[in-house]
Amino acid sequence: MKQRTAKDRNGRDIVAGDRVRVMGVPDLTGMSPPYLDETLAVFRYLVGRYETVTSIDERGNAQLDFSIAGGKSRGWHTVLIEPFLLSRPFQRRPSKLRRK
Repeated sequence: MKQRTAKDRNGRDIVAGDRVRVMGVPDLTGMSPPYLDETLAVFRYLVGRYETVTSIDERGNAQLDFSIAGGKSRGWHTVLIEPFLLSRPFQRRPSKLRRK
């Protein structure tokens, strides 16, 4: 079975197991008010953080499983986020392979 991929904001492939940086909050319009505040708080917590992609769903969204240690939103969370809100960091080549 072929592994699903998605493209991050820079056009680089994302697969399950990749570390990605969350660069923004998705559009949550249309979400019911009782859940909106809680969901928005979790996404705001994620912005700027690096998380591991658990899987890519059939629509191309990345699933992130993570925990928040303290505060009102503490606990385990699972979110699906559009890949254009993610950035896979560039990997540096080992120093002996770099050009001088």
